[in-house]
Amino acid sequence: MNDMVLAALIGAVASIIVQLISTRAQNKKRAIEDAVKEAELNSRLENIENKLDTHNGYAEKIGGMAIDIAVIKTKIEAIQKN
Repeated sequence: MNDMVLAALIGAVASIIVQLISTRAQNKKRAIEDAVKEAELNSRLENIENKLDTHNGYAEKIGGMAIDIAVIKTKIEAIQKN
């Protein structure tokens, strides 16, 4: 009977060790996958921010162009009056 209890304990300990090793490997795999996803997300966010900066630059240029057009119109009106 002693041998059977010892064999059962050894089997239980081995099962626990295998489960711990498996869990640790899965956690490492998940951590790597999460890091990859986070890097991809950061890359996408940076790309969007760059596009937004470019877009904002166009908005500023269009504002400046509107002022230039107003000045040109004023000059044309002044020339037409003469």
